[in-house]
Amino acid sequence: MEVSKITSFFMSVLLFISSIALWPWLIAPAPAPRGLSEYTEKPAEIVEGDFYVSPNGSDEGDGSLANPFATIERARDAVRSLDKTGRSSVTVCLMAGEYRTDGLEFTEEDGGTESCPVKYCAYGDGEAVINGGFSLTKDDFSPLSGEIANRLKANVRSKVLTADLYECGLTAEEIGEILAIGSYNTAGIYSKGAGVFCELFFADRRMTLARYPDKGEFLKTGDIVYDSLAENNAPQGWSGFVNPPGDKFKMDKKTASRVASWSTLDDVWMMGYWRFDWADGSTPVKSVSGNTIESTYASFYGMKKDAPYYFFNVLEELDSPGEYYIDRENGILYFYPDQDLSSGEIFLTVTQNPVISSSADYLTFENLTIQGTRVNGMEVNADNTTVKGCTVRNIGGTAVIVNGYNNLVTECDIYHTGRGGIYLTGGDRDNLIPGNNRADNNYIHDWSEVYITYQAGVRLVGVGNICSHNEMCRSPHQAITYSGQNHIIEYNEIYEVVLQSHDAGAIYAGRSWTDYGTEIRYNCIYNLGSGDFEPDGIYLDDGLSGQSVYGNLLLNVPGNGLLLGGGRDLTVKNNIIINSRRGITYDARVIEGVLDENFWFGHGRKNTGLWIGLYNSPWQTDVWKEAFPQMSKISDDFDDVENPYFGPNPAFSVVSDNIVISKSPVPNIGSMNTFVTKFSTVEHNAVINFGAILSVFPNIGKRDYTVNADSMFLYELTDDFYNLPLSEIGRY
Repeated sequence: MEVSKITSFFMSVLLFISSIALWPWLIAPAPAPRGLSEYTEKPAEIVEGDFYVSPNGSDEGDGSLANPFATIERARDAVRSLDKTGRSSVTVCLMAGEYRTDGLEFTEEDGGTESCPVKYCAYGDGEAVINGGFSLTKDDFSPLSGEIANRLKANVRSKVLTADLYECGLTAEEIGEILAIGSYNTAGIYSKGAGVFCELFFADRRMTLARYPDKGEFLKTGDIVYDSLAENNAPQGWSGFVNPPGDKFKMDKKTASRVASWSTLDDVWMMGYWRFDWADGSTPVKSVSGNTIESTYASFYGMKKDAPYYFFNVLEELDSPGEYYIDRENGILYFYPDQDLSSGEIFLTVTQNPVISSSADYLTFENLTIQGTRVNGMEVNADNTTVKGCTVRNIGGTAVIVNGYNNLVTECDIYHTGRGGIYLTGGDRDNLIPGNNRADNNYIHDWSEVYITYQAGVRLVGVGNICSHNEMCRSPHQAITYSGQNHIIEYNEIYEVVLQSHDAGAIYAGRSWTDYGTEIRYNCIYNLGSGDFEPDGIYLDDGLSGQSVYGNLLLNVPGNGLLLGGGRDLTVKNNIIINSRRGITYDARVIEGVLDENFWFGHGRKNTGLWIGLYNSPWQTDVWKEAFPQMSKISDDFDDVENPYFGPNPAFSVVSDNIVISKSPVPNIGSMNTFVTKFSTVEHNAVINFGAILSVFPNIGKRDYTVNADSMFLYELTDDFYNLPLSEIGRY
């Protein structure tokens, strides 16, 4: 129905008054939308196996149900030697219990074939746990005593327990030293190690290495006394530098007094976002003089005042339930448990190998629990591998890393990882042959607990890989990231992510003119950020081009619902954005980097990353020209910057048929740069004041985001607009 903008404005005022009951919704996280797909847990089945393994078995047995093997390695060797001729499959069943390992390896000869795949699965009589950790029991702990108690606060001394790890059977080498953590640590330029160190897990949770201030809290740097990057005129990343001096900054009076109370600074570390809230890194403390503190390692990007940071590995700060400290010299674990030790499993991550690594094709791992490594849970470099119904938890690295073709990770529960969730790589870039690797129907939560930034819940690399129907929540940074061509990101439910970053997105990729062809569709993204952190929903960063973003529902995204960072040939349609600071922002940072020599991005200038990436790609081959005709026409004529085909221009994009429910008294779509409106099409978008929300979503009080297509406020939309397939979003 056609109505004038004036009429719709007055109607929105009236409806705004009638929607007063919804006002709390503006300042509180929106409840989960109703009508999304509901996950149905699949019961474990007791299957018949060709071989059986039990913690109570014997490797001298024959691997039958009556005489099972004791180790998975013995079963693997039995499968390896088996004549598979005429068989339709081979199945190894793991009976309930724990299988301790320093890393299981499956080579090419351990795989199956298309006609005879090989499966390793839980028997169905309980949880089969493959553990790279070192288990402790309640009996291994005793009350704190001796002089060391004087270093702790009086009110916690009776609550802290100790365990002699050497007496328990661990060695100093197995315990290891503290290593640098953070996605932007600089340990490498000091020839020092980086990675997740030995950690304590209790009752299915990662415990906190004693820190100040307590978990979730940060200090702020004071005045910067010495910024090593700036003082040395070094490039970001310190290319060509070895052992530069560390940074110096002021501490506030309270922090300086606290640090002075510690008996030693030996092996005390700091972790922080030293320059940007998307670049975390750690460093040992080198020295303290008054209220000036010096780091051992210089920051990757330099320093700034008011940067958030904290101290860790400080015995005196063992003062909160769930904290621990390891005296590495004497092999003593100090632990302040938050519940009785008999209430859950206790272990330390010891192995520095993946729990499972495989180069075997046609192999399935099903309903297994994998835990206890300092590195990645599973690493697969093979084709036609399935990881189904597995729990991968309590590890230092990424849960599952897959490289190959036609691999599937499905129905898995992934949590408490130090890094990421599922990383998929595969496909032939030159010929645009899809990898067809899929992360489907997984529950990925509480990841990136050690490395805070750029550790995605799902990462897609290569060509034609798929992230679908996953539920993803509770992480400090991004949920999904990708690079390459022709990926599909669809039907995912994403919430409570990017909790500790501002310049970031729940779905994020960037800095490429050649990563064409990805479709981001039918995802529900809601309740992002926390406190002062105001991230974006879907962020196509720094010139990313050739993407299609449609049919997504974004609720309570504190930054931009969609942030389009100056790229070209983008299709953005049929998205619904409610209660964001800005609905859709489309800037022109790349062309501005060409025209403004002071613009720090500079990505569009000659010999910078976007051009290098273009020239190094097969963009002029017949295969790529047919697939991406707009890319093949990009012009590099810097004497003709007005040409829409000139690479840095945000040209040939379409932004239409989107609904933006704006908090602003004067509704606006967000921000469209004049270069965008000059070179691209922005039209037929419905931008509506919050007051009209009941007209557009009449059942929003019931958390139903079905659009009333007859609403007078949607007159801008074309007949191409359609309701989102909400019932298909999420796990199934």
